[in-house]
Amino acid sequence: MTTAAPPASYATDRRYQALLLGVVMLAVTAFGSLMTLVTVALGEIGDELGASRATMTWAITGLMLAMVVVTPMAGTLGDVHGHRKVMLFGLIGGAVATALCGVAWNAASLIGFRVLFGVFAACVNPNAMSLMMHAFGPERRATAVGWFQFAVTGAPTIGLVIGGPLIDAFGWRVVFFSFAAVSLVAFVVGLPTLRPIPRQMGRPLDLVGALLLGFGVLLALLAITRVTTAIRSDGLAAALTDPGALVFAVLSVATIRAFVGAERRVAFPMIKLEYFGRRNFTLPLLSSAAVQFAYMGGFVITPALLEDHYGWMIGSIALLMMPRPGAFSIASLLGGWAPGRVGFRLPIVFGALFMMASMVFFALAAPLTSGLGVAFIVIGLVLSGTASGISQPAIAALSVASVDEADMGVANGMNQQITWVGIVAGIQTMNVLIGDNASTSRFVATYMVGLAVTGLALLAALALRKDDSPLAS
Repeated sequence: MTTAAPPASYATDRRYQALLLGVVMLAVTAFGSLMTLVTVALGEIGDELGASRATMTWAITGLMLAMVVVTPMAGTLGDVHGHRKVMLFGLIGGAVATALCGVAWNAASLIGFRVLFGVFAACVNPNAMSLMMHAFGPERRATAVGWFQFAVTGAPTIGLVIGGPLIDAFGWRVVFFSFAAVSLVAFVVGLPTLRPIPRQMGRPLDLVGALLLGFGVLLALLAITRVTTAIRSDGLAAALTDPGALVFAVLSVATIRAFVGAERRVAFPMIKLEYFGRRNFTLPLLSSAAVQFAYMGGFVITPALLEDHYGWMIGSIALLMMPRPGAFSIASLLGGWAPGRVGFRLPIVFGALFMMASMVFFALAAPLTSGLGVAFIVIGLVLSGTASGISQPAIAALSVASVDEADMGVANGMNQQITWVGIVAGIQTMNVLIGDNASTSRFVATYMVGLAVTGLALLAALALRKDDSPLAS
């Protein structure tokens, strides 16, 4: 097996870095904007398609489950066949899938098309990050991730400004058609702009390992979903003995064991198992998953709080959500800069602390309907955006720095897969705990669940090695 192709790095070509950033911003606009807009419009979409909010949540969760399964495989495909090629494939496929969402005729069709979009989005994200990391060079990887996250959240902020009022004026379908056009533009611009980066020649794709890992994680998430649903309907004791949850849990453990066995036997594994024994590879991923549990779980239930208890309209809710991606964007630049000055560990610790504080402010807002409650929600949104933005560049750069250079794509894929695990678990758990007619006390209790899980993120961050020296930036 050989590693080959173009120049080792484009780290001194600032013009190309700017062009690449522009393409990435276009590429992720549809994904980020629609994630938020679909979240805040779940009630309206469900009313038109004749489905409950709990059912329509699968338009978000299903997409994320698809990304959980496909993302590491897509990162490996980039390592083997070229990150540029896989990203462009994801862009054109995502444009088609987004347009299909606009013609959905019932809840099942919309959920199916969103899952399809998740498959293509999984091809874009890890490969876009790998292209960014290579363009900025090894010593500025955290900076590259900071700019990548700025693109992921900054561009969708513009989408929120336009998309929220569009839904109020013309309905939710027009938003899908609009962002399908944006993805198509990203493909057209990226085709002549994106440059190839070194890839591994002669390495076969470990399809069996990728599928076993993806489905093992998927089964674990289904077990979590089943348990949380049973807790709401029948109580904790019944949930712990629920046959469906036990089946999913047993199958998940068996599938993960099969993955480990397969990776030990294959000549070219999807990911080297020894990486999981490296503290600075595994602990950042665990911290990221726990932070994202609260980040997206809290974000999904907060629009329901504003709609059900504060009486706000969808367009107004979408605009109120803007401080979160705005804070994420600004904090991402700080998060990209910080590892070069203070090391990796400190930004990850502060990310967990900020997320814990955000859950407290959301809980304080739940019993209120006044301007003070809105202020608490805005503070919570700013804190949660800051938490994710400041910690994720350090997490991504540290996990990639802990693996071989040739495995950059799969490391990015694993990072994003574990992040999606936290996101899906948070959305499904916190949304199920809220239900369709939640009291203020239930909102408070659910935010406290987010606080407790984020405490685990803090413990993982504190357990990181303290000898990670700052990188040059």
